[in-house]
Amino acid sequence: MKRTNYQCQMSNEGRISRIVDANVNRAVEGLRVVEELVRFILENKKLTDQIKALRAQIRRGRTGLKVRSSETDVGRKLYHTTEAARETLLDIFTANIKRAQEALRVLEEYSKLVSPRYGAVYKAIRFKLYDLEKKIYYPLLRQTKLDFDLYFITDPMRNHLDVARQAIQGGIKIIQLRDKMADQKDLLCWAKQIRKMTARAGLTFIINDYVDIAQKVGADGVHVGQDEKMSVREIRRKLGEDKIVGVSVQNLKQAREAEKAGADYVGMGPVFSTPIKPDVKPLGLNLLRKMVQEVKIPVVAIGGIDQTNIDRILSTGCRRVAVIRALLVARDMDRAVCRLRKRIFQGSGPD
Repeated sequence: MKRTNYQCQMSNEGRISRIVDANVNRAVEGLRVVEELVRFILENKKLTDQIKALRAQIRRGRTGLKVRSSETDVGRKLYHTTEAARETLLDIFTANIKRAQEALRVLEEYSKLVSPRYGAVYKAIRFKLYDLEKKIYYPLLRQTKLDFDLYFITDPMRNHLDVARQAIQGGIKIIQLRDKMADQKDLLCWAKQIRKMTARAGLTFIINDYVDIAQKVGADGVHVGQDEKMSVREIRRKLGEDKIVGVSVQNLKQAREAEKAGADYVGMGPVFSTPIKPDVKPLGLNLLRKMVQEVKIPVVAIGGIDQTNIDRILSTGCRRVAVIRALLVARDMDRAVCRLRKRIFQGSGPD
């Protein structure tokens, strides 16, 4: 006896419900991982609330469907080797946002067989997720590039290429090329070579002041002073959303303005007196402490910091330290980098 389409559909209804249920779980689980990144790494409440709302909306689509039995699910014990490969927070984000998007595509199709109106609902959620991906990806990428403790800034007192090479060998995570007096042609030449070094080592490379040079060599970003004519927004538009913009500040007002403008970090200094800026009065530890407490973006302390006073910096709650002379005058730069980074790590303790 020939079976009708209706009878065939009814015989598969339970299986379709299990497909829907499995992908609701997959989408919600992926978004939960993303939500934790947005909440605790980016500390963005607005985006966190949006993701939370999407998870609830996805769950509501499961109402009335047969729940699958995980014990009889043939995919229960499958574990692809790529699931174990995560090196950065960005890897975690990418894997889980794609997991959620793929699950929503499955839901969009199969839910039509159970409740057609949900096909349109899941499609709308999927496109919302594409928009969220763009809003999260670049800030998270920049945050990943700012995962450092010791920030090395070069100076013309020593050959830029030599010290960059030594600092990389010592385990530095971020280097800024800085030379206020050099010809721009020379600076561009040095920048190209240091970019190659840092790219091979997987380090963050920042150019001081010169946005054009940062753009030409593909640097990870630029650091500018208060006299910079371009706004943070204009700089990022020129360099790209994946690039870092740091700003030098000397007081809380400047720090708040930089944060509001969209800067990725602020460099406060000089904290102590330094021969690099002999005519500038030290800003001190009290201001650094207040800035760390009141500004949400990373605060990098700079100015006269070395092995003898780094504990005083750490006592303010600041966990990012920029140095120039502390490495340039060291007999063994590799060892100096290791000692300073070890001191920061030991002095950090639990949050």
